[in-house]
Amino acid sequence: MDAFFAAWKVAGFTPVGHIVFSKSYSSAQRFLRYAHESAYVLAKGRPELPANPISDVQPWHYSGNHSHPTEKSVDTLKPLLETFTKPGDIVLDPFAGSGSSLVAASLLQRRYIGIELEAKYCELARRRLAGVSRYLTVPRREPQREQRSQDGRIPVRVVGLQNGPA
Repeated sequence: MDAFFAAWKVAGFTPVGHIVFSKSYSSAQRFLRYAHESAYVLAKGRPELPANPISDVQPWHYSGNHSHPTEKSVDTLKPLLETFTKPGDIVLDPFAGSGSSLVAASLLQRRYIGIELEAKYCELARRRLAGVSRYLTVPRREPQREQRSQDGRIPVRVVGLQNGPA
């Protein structure tokens, strides 16, 4: 954890909270049965406080990990995005995997950028987002007109990176 805290500090982030996701199952067992996941809430500068703060203990909804080995449930991620972002904000997931965070963002009318190294997961995320985006429209607001497609939907953007020359 020292290395993470040091890297966050160098990048200008300050830990402002710690969330424990309580699981109804154990994902591993050694000295203890590991029945939780953790996340740190980081802030840069002086962001405004959330209007409706969530508890630091949250339920973990198991995704089944059908599409990705560390797939997160959209239901687990939505409360985080609802609390720490507003409609129209941009959600960045630099480890997008199968796109659960991007799907949650889309459902909550947030824009998103996902980055994933593996092409098969980029394609999976694109398919999942196409299924969600097909049913979502966002009311037009004058300042955001250029950011939307002609039918009013938020554009899908999943970036795939490849190792080596393109």
